[in-house]
Amino acid sequence: MGRFRPVLGILLAIVATCLIACGGPATKIPTTYTPEILQQVELYTPGVATLRDRFPELEGYIQDQDWRNVQSFIHGPMGELRTRVNRLAATLLTKDQPQAESLAKELYGHLERLDEAAVNGQQVVAGQEYRNALDDFDAFLNLVPAV
Repeated sequence: MGRFRPVLGILLAIVATCLIACGGPATKIPTTYTPEILQQVELYTPGVATLRDRFPELEGYIQDQDWRNVQSFIHGPMGELRTRVNRLAATLLTKDQPQAESLAKELYGHLERLDEAAVNGQQVVAGQEYRNALDDFDAFLNLVPAV
């Protein structure tokens, strides 16, 4: 029995540590927008909405086949899109975040393919990618609560 006493003490210490570490109060995931969450959403929404409002400029460049301005617009004003959308997506409810992140990735993919179409002067492909990007952008914004 004397040889097992130190081992028993170590085992009890490990069990106690695990119980204390794992037995704390569970954090509750919010299922509705709290004022604190809405405040965060309100902080990031205007920057994303501003970029959405500028999308018709891009359409004009595509219609005019002004490929240099298409590329400049994608890399210039839309260059901040990824950062702003990701920040806004992170403020959404946990249940909405996967869909928001998926739509954001689709949006980025459409803009990348639009940029490639501009490099190759493909107006039809550019127009399709523009419309798909716009649809995904609008779907993303529909996940954002009105503040």
